[in-house]
This record gives sequence, C-alpha cells and structure tokens, in this order.
Amino acid sequence: MTDSVRILGYLLRGRTSLWQCYTAVSWRTCAGCLAWHGRIVADPQAFPSHNGCPHEVRRFPVWRLAAYRAHGQRMAERAREELHRRELLRQALALLPTDPERSLSLFDRAASVNVYLPEVESLARDPALADPNLRAQLREILLRHWKSKFARDRYERQPELARTQQEEWGVQRIKELLP
Repeated sequence: MTDSVRILGYLLRGRTSLWQCYTAVSWRTCAGCLAWHGRIVADPQAFPSHNGCPHEVRRFPVWRLAAYRAHGQRMAERAREELHRRELLRQALALLPTDPERSLSLFDRAASVNVYLPEVESLARDPALADPNLRAQLREILLRHWKSKFARDRYERQPELARTQQEEWGVQRIKELLP
C-alpha cells in the first residue's frame, strides 16, 4: 500500500496526527525498547514504559507519513546495529579464554558500531584479559574505534572543543583501564 493511500485512510478516519517512538540507543537501553525505536503508532500510549529506559513519543502530521517512515527505517536500523553489537560483544567475551584471535576479531566488529566506556570498564576487570599482549591488542582496537566515532555525523553537531575534550578523555580512560 502506498503512503498516499495510507494517509487518505487515516484522514478518512478523522486522524490528523500520528506518533513516532524514540528511545536512547545506547548500551543500557533494553532490547524491548530498542525494538520500538522508530515505530510509527496511532496511539501515543502504545509504547510501553518499562525498565526505566528513556523514551518519548513525538507527534507529527499524518500527511508527513512518508518522511517519518523513511526516518523510522533509519532509526530501526541503528537499533538493530546496537543489538548486533551486543551479540558480537557477548560472543567475543565467551571466546576470550579459548580463542583470543577470533575474540579480538569480534571485539573489532562490535567496536566498529560503538564503544561505550562503562562496558570497557567492565571488560577491563575480566580475568580472561590477564595476558598483557592480549590487553594491548584490545586496547588498540578500542582506541581506534573510540577515536573514529567522533568523526560521525551525530558528533559533528557538538562544539569542536567539547567533542575534542570528550574524545581525549575517553582515550585517557581506555589507556588507564587497559594499560
């Protein structure tokens, strides 16, 4: 069904507004809330509030459906990337004691999506990372991806000095955690 037919259907039913669900895509947002990220709903109460995940439902005019659907698809893709990153991280942690080479490869793929310092802090305490060579390799992977994330569009909106300070602080923190 085309968007124009959908829009006409909504208008014939007297609906002039729809809502799009937004949640924070981060390491601590639950999978349930990530599944709602970008969805368009007719009832703003449809997005269930649970687990304390930050979210909101934003209203938009029904005649802008096509633009919001396209935006919603991009949002859903970002949520899927985060869920995939978590799965790669889980696999990497499981393989760390038995297959460090494959584990590092999985860490590299996961970090290419995003690097979150609270996860690095947790990872640094893992006894499977006792080998200094392994820690050094992981540190280099995380540092490379931490630095590259600040070149992405969403960081371009930050003031240059703030972005640079945030990047440098993270570099120092990763070096402290994985000496």
